[in-house]
Amino acid sequence: MYDLVVIGGGPAGYLAAARASSRGLRTALVEGRLLGGECTNWGCIPTKTLMEVSESYYKSKALRQAGFQLSTGSVSWEKLLEHVSRAVSRSREGIRVLLSDVEIVEGWGRLAGPRRVKVVSGESTKELESRYILVATGSEPRDLPAVRVDGEHVITNREFFGLRRLPESMTVIGAGAIGVEIATALAMLEKEVYLVELLERPLYFADPDVSAVVERSLRRLGVKAFFRATAKSVEKRSGSVLVTLSLGDGSEKTLETEKVLVAVGRRPNVENLGLEEVGVEFDAKTGIKVNENMVTSVPSVLAAGDVAGPPQLAHKAFREAVIASDFITGYPNPPPRGPVPQVVFSHPQVAIVGLTEQEATAAGISYRAYKFPYVALGRNTAALVKSSEGFAKVLVGEGGRILGAQVVGNEASEIVHVFCLAIAKGMSVGDLADVVYTHPTYSEVVGELVSLALGRPMHIK
Repeated sequence: MYDLVVIGGGPAGYLAAARASSRGLRTALVEGRLLGGECTNWGCIPTKTLMEVSESYYKSKALRQAGFQLSTGSVSWEKLLEHVSRAVSRSREGIRVLLSDVEIVEGWGRLAGPRRVKVVSGESTKELESRYILVATGSEPRDLPAVRVDGEHVITNREFFGLRRLPESMTVIGAGAIGVEIATALAMLEKEVYLVELLERPLYFADPDVSAVVERSLRRLGVKAFFRATAKSVEKRSGSVLVTLSLGDGSEKTLETEKVLVAVGRRPNVENLGLEEVGVEFDAKTGIKVNENMVTSVPSVLAAGDVAGPPQLAHKAFREAVIASDFITGYPNPPPRGPVPQVVFSHPQVAIVGLTEQEATAAGISYRAYKFPYVALGRNTAALVKSSEGFAKVLVGEGGRILGAQVVGNEASEIVHVFCLAIAKGMSVGDLADVVYTHPTYSEVVGELVSLALGRPMHIK
């Protein structure tokens, strides 16, 4: 009898297993594919590794303005992807070390009862009995009726990071986080990129002024973007794919590229888990229903990560793993589930936490919005690659309380955590204005922004 059996070795699963084991619980983790899940193998780690290389190459060209005459020579795309693969392997090895006291069971797990997990591995089958079960099976990429993924011509991010070389041209369908990041990386490496989006702008979850900065940057990088457009059909040829688009004005356009990447969202992995048989409530679109302790409708079964609903982010999965493991081990005062920041490693980066203007308006919440431009930052002036159109924006409610923030610009992914802390602790713009911020840094934008909101602007008129 185990104390905890975890189904799924992604961010939610491996962290919950490691924490439970460290507190003396006999723990097993069932994984049928690779430790680390989507984040380590096909998402966060490989994408950011590729972006690091792409941005470095892009910055190297900008060195000319500082007097350097550099030549990159030939590029081995195979070695570049091997570099990305090594980063993934190192991350996966670190996870295995973290799980050194956890019994790892290779195979596909499903619920066989409120306290039993059936594991299938090839021709063999076995059952594990446990006081608690945590379902952390993550999510899968979606495809489209007219653009079916075949793994060769039409691919997702999973197949993309399994390629032996980077394609010279690609059509990316979907301008959410995954689509924008991969399109940005390829464009920085001077590949031909087409970006197709059903909605009228990229990164629909951000406010329009943020999306506009990203769209203009994509176009400057050479990305040919089509908004209010849908993929009507796909024709596979030898060495290329033809995609026929239906555009918003009623016309059609055909794109021919080496590969097509589908990045139109993800669906929770709730199929073939035995949820119905055991009585676990779930929705096929949003995932398993849980309470504040990540407990499902069956008291001995918990769920965390992508399978437990949006947002589908690794750090959200980490937090839910902490809450679930704290509940199982009887640890008091688990942390809250939010606020959860969202970051896109585009060029420039985008970071969001709390309410957007769209959300506040839809909810009828009274607020005032303030923006501070990157061009007024000393650090941006000193940057080799500047965020000339970047800005930080804060939404302020009653009593000066911070309701939300968005940053689009260099190092937005790091700056956003100051706003996360402020929202989590119910802080006001006055509280953040009391802090002394190092000059010259990008984080200095926080102090400038809240001073502006208080009517005491420093480096802006």
